[in-house]
Amino acid sequence: MVKWDLDKIAQVKNLYKSGISMNEVGSQLGVSVWSIRSLMLRQNIIRRPSNQTNHLRYVNSPLSYHLKTILTLEDQLLKTGGLMLYWGEGAKKNTRTIDFANSDPEMIAYFIQFFRTIYQPQEDKFRVLLYTYHLTNISEQITYWSNLTQIPPSQFSKPYIKTTSQQKHDKMPHGLIHIRYSDKRLFKQLMQDLDQVKC
Repeated sequence: MVKWDLDKIAQVKNLYKSGISMNEVGSQLGVSVWSIRSLMLRQNIIRRPSNQTNHLRYVNSPLSYHLKTILTLEDQLLKTGGLMLYWGEGAKKNTRTIDFANSDPEMIAYFIQFFRTIYQPQEDKFRVLLYTYHLTNISEQITYWSNLTQIPPSQFSKPYIKTTSQQKHDKMPHGLIHIRYSDKRLFKQLMQDLDQVKC
C-alpha cells in the first residue's frame, strides 16, 4: 500500500495540474494508476475530461519546428518570396496541413529552401504526393523529385496516377507534386506570417 505524505500528495497535484494523465502521473511516481485515482478521490482533485487532457498534452508538446527569428536581408527576401508562392499555390483551408503543389522544379526548390530556412522543420514529417499520368515512368519521377527536394522516397505517399489521358504530357514531364507537412501550429504560424506580408 502506498504511503502518501504531504510532499508526495503535492507532487501528484502539481503533475496532474501540468496536464499529464493519471497514468503518466503514476508512471513518474512509480505507483499504479489506481493508487493515483484513489488519492485524487480522497483529496477532492477533480478529474479532467479526456478531451481536455488531450488538448493540454498537445499544447505542452514540443514544437516540430524551430522558427528562425533573426533574419538576414537574404532571409527576409527568401521568406517574402516563399510566402507569396504559398499564397498562390498553397492550401489555405486545411487548418492542419501545409500543402504546396506545383510542377515547376524551380518553384518546388524555392519553396523547400524557404520552408527549411525559415521554419527549420522536422525532416521526417515531410510527405510528398506525386500526381502523374500512366504513360510516364513513375519510379524515375519519384527519384527526380526526391533528389530535388532531398526528401527520401520512403516519405512519398502512393502516387495519384491519372489513367484517362492517352497522350504524353510534355508540359509536366516530371508530373506534379504536393509538398505536405502536417502540423496545426506551424500552419497557423505560416498563415500569420502570410497575413503580415499581405498587409
